[in-house]
Amino acid sequence: AEKNGPHPNFLMTRAAKGQLQFDLWGVTPRNPERWDELKERIGKSGLRNSLILAIAPTATISSIAGCYECIEPQVSNLFKRETLSGDFLIINRYLVSELQERGLWTERIREKIKRAEGSIQAIEEIPEDLRKIYRTAWELPMRAIIDMGAARGPYLDQSQSLNLFMETPTIGKLSSMYLYAWEKGLKTTYYLRSRPATRIRQTTAATTDTEAVACSLENPESCEACQ
Repeated sequence: AEKNGPHPNFLMTRAAKGQLQFDLWGVTPRNPERWDELKERIGKSGLRNSLILAIAPTATISSIAGCYECIEPQVSNLFKRETLSGDFLIINRYLVSELQERGLWTERIREKIKRAEGSIQAIEEIPEDLRKIYRTAWELPMRAIIDMGAARGPYLDQSQSLNLFMETPTIGKLSSMYLYAWEKGLKTTYYLRSRPATRIRQTTAATTDTEAVACSLENPESCEACQ
């Protein structure tokens, strides 16, 4: 806007009157002096775009980049990646690193994680602090996911694609969950994920080459043979 001028309808917007998105939510941001400086700049030059911030779904690009989907919790600590060269099991590399540091990254633990379809909550050998950190989307309360979405809302002038997860959805559970999201002020949600769609095929160590498993599990991004 400072270079090319504001968009044609800027003077009709709330921003032209000194109101940003969080002002409409009635919240007080941290570092208010920085926001005041921004408002002053906007008052002088306007905004080039009517909408600036949105959180989009990033399923494909996150898979390509080898990271998780933006604001979304991990669906599993273990999943199957399909390529032209074949199928590979990919595991959360941060979990692997933590288990290695504690001397717990063993064949027995790997097999238990695989049989639990990426969950570590029932694996007693893994310390409770790690089990709490590496909960999957199915093991987190949706109220917490909604609360975090509501905390972001005042700073997103467009919206956010917020996926919610429910292993066994019912009309009662869904009504309660979405009513809570509405009461918290969420403008939108995105997909409702149900458990059967994310199940991975069970495999056994007896039919899998040990070295190949170690390679694909521990170095999914580094191993060029798996690309």
